[in-house]
Amino acid sequence: MKKEKKYSNNMEDKERIMFDDFLSGQKQAVQKYWMEMDVTVKNEKVDTDKAWNKLYKRLKTDKLIRGRNIFRTTAVRIAASVIIIIGLTFTGLYIGTNIFEKSNDNITTAGMNQKNVRVELPDGSTVFLNRNSSIRYPGKFEGRTRSVKLEGEAYFDIRNDASRPFTVDAGEANITVLGTSFNVNSGNNRVEVLVTSGKVMLKSNRGEESVTLEQGDFGLVADNSALKTHNDDPNYLSWKTNVLIFEGDSLGKVISDLKRVHNINIETENDEIRNLRVSSVFDNQSPETIIRIICTTFNLEYYKEGDKYFLDTK
Repeated sequence: MKKEKKYSNNMEDKERIMFDDFLSGQKQAVQKYWMEMDVTVKNEKVDTDKAWNKLYKRLKTDKLIRGRNIFRTTAVRIAASVIIIIGLTFTGLYIGTNIFEKSNDNITTAGMNQKNVRVELPDGSTVFLNRNSSIRYPGKFEGRTRSVKLEGEAYFDIRNDASRPFTVDAGEANITVLGTSFNVNSGNNRVEVLVTSGKVMLKSNRGEESVTLEQGDFGLVADNSALKTHNDDPNYLSWKTNVLIFEGDSLGKVISDLKRVHNINIETENDEIRNLRVSSVFDNQSPETIIRIICTTFNLEYYKEGDKYFLDTK
């Protein structure tokens, strides 16, 4: 009863009755039409009166409401806003005060047990996603840039287009290229970039620092700074190539690389085992085959419990 009195203080009785009908049955339809209108985009100021009137016309055309515009009073608009925002929040589409993600974007995700998930972009460029990663990209690149958003790790092979630079939003950093191949690994408040061909500009999204990377360069954005160095890890891209190269590396390093490339957990009974030195190339061999080769080489044995492998001396 208190709610009805509150309504009466802010709107006419007819408006209250119409709005009660609106509350009872049209939440999903309103949410659908609001998203289709695409009334807001990033960094654009919204004409709220125009947006409400457009929503009202869509609802009236489809005979979801009757009579005059019930959205003309501030009280009704506020109440209707609550419904729309709650609905969009539950579907993951409402992301800010006046910003909606464009509904025509494509999202491809690689799950926990997936890697090398191939994605063809609208311009013919190719992306390979590592596990637990996702990429958002439009159905068609329009305007003067080709922009995508990455979460996780991916390898990019970008078609050259001097008139339209290709940009990757990786959260903490932004990567800009014309046509090149490179790997991006984002997460834990840092972004790593390894360039295999061409030239890349890596810029921190939190600061003003940027670096230019060329073939073989390794870039890092962390703590608001951008740094350039040289990659000395031959297995940095093994998640994509399935080739592991070890030259006198410790078995501990082998175990770490197997975890990153194949997502397997290996434990040893003592530190002496982890200090053993391995010199070998494993080319597209299964994780269990690699473990068997290691055990044969060092006279070890292994057993598996759940999702873990255990190595021990015989």
